[in-house]
Amino acid sequence: MISRGEFVRRLGALTALSLAPVSVSAARHGTGKQSGPFPRIFPERLKKGDLIGLVTPGSPITPDQLDETISKLEGMGFRTVHSESVLSEYGYLAGKDRERADELMEMFTRKDVKGIWCVRGGYGSIRILDLLDYELIRNHPKVFIGYSDITALISAIHEQTGLITFHGPVGISDFNQFTVSSFRNVIMEPSARYRYPYKREKKTRDNPEYDRYTISGGVAEGELTGGNISVLDSMIGSRFEPDFENRIVYLEEIEEKTYRVDKMVFHLLSGTNLKKAAGIVMGVMADCNINDEPRLTLEEALDDLLKPLGIPVSYGSSFGHIQRMVTIPTGIRALFNADKKSLKLMETATV
Repeated sequence: MISRGEFVRRLGALTALSLAPVSVSAARHGTGKQSGPFPRIFPERLKKGDLIGLVTPGSPITPDQLDETISKLEGMGFRTVHSESVLSEYGYLAGKDRERADELMEMFTRKDVKGIWCVRGGYGSIRILDLLDYELIRNHPKVFIGYSDITALISAIHEQTGLITFHGPVGISDFNQFTVSSFRNVIMEPSARYRYPYKREKKTRDNPEYDRYTISGGVAEGELTGGNISVLDSMIGSRFEPDFENRIVYLEEIEEKTYRVDKMVFHLLSGTNLKKAAGIVMGVMADCNINDEPRLTLEEALDDLLKPLGIPVSYGSSFGHIQRMVTIPTGIRALFNADKKSLKLMETATV
C-alpha cells in the first residue's frame, strides 16, 4: 500500500502527460501582456453548491475553528471537504512540512474540489514552497484563497504557475457583509471593472493606524501582487523572491513595532525590485504604530521610505488584519489612483 503523498506524486506525473485545461482557460479570458514567466491562468469562478477543500498550510487549528469555518462556507452555499491532516499539530505548525504540502496538493488534484480555502495563517507556508508540484498545480487550476502567512503561497503559486491567486479572508476571519460581498464580486460574480469599496473599521476614529492618506500622488496601472510585509521580506534571496517591477504592490502588516515595519520595508526596497513598482497600495497596519522614545510615527516612517520613490503610494485601504476586508487577486490588472486612494480591477479574475 502506498502513502497518500506517494499517490499524489504518482498521479501528478500521470496528469502532466494529459491534456491540460490551462490553454482553454487562458484563451477564454485573453491573457494580454504578461509580466511573469508563465501565461496567466484564470480559475473557474465559484458558484453555490461547489465543493471547497479546506487546508492548513501554516499554523494548527482547533476542532471548533474547523467547525466554524465549515459553518461559514455552508452559509454561503458551498459544500466543504478536508483531510484528517487538517487538524494535525506539530508544535506551532499544522503537521510536518510534507504532510501539509501533501494536504494542499491533494486538494489541487481532486477533480471534485472547485476551490481551496485556507482555514488559518499563522506561520509555516514558506516551509512547504519547495515541496509543491507546481506543474500539477498549473494543470489543475482552481481558486486558492487566504492571507497573512498564506502570502507565501499566494505569491509563489502565481509566480511559478501563472495561476491567479486570491488575498482574502481565511476560514477563521469575520465573514461580515462587507467581506463576503467583496469575495462574491471578485470570485463568484466578477465584472470587468470593479472598484474596491472602503469602510472604516468600527471604533477606530481615534486610531491613526486606520486613517486613509496619500503618501505620494499619481495614477498607475499594472498587475497586482503583494501581501504581508514580513512574509514577503522572508522570501528575499530565495527562488521564490517576489517580482514587483511594473506592478501594483499591495502591502499589509500586524503587531510589529514601527521600527520593525521600517526595517522590513527598507529591506524590500534594497533587496528586491520594489523600487521599480508601478505603485504601492498599503492596507491597514493594525497595532504597528507602536514606538519607544524617541519615536517616529508609522506615517512618518512610511513617508520617509516611500515618498522618494516618485510613484503613487497610499495608505489605509480595506485589507489586512481587519474585520472588513476586500479580496485582491494577484496577477490581475488594476488601476490605482493614489490621490483618490482608489483601486479598480480592470479585468475579471475568474472565468
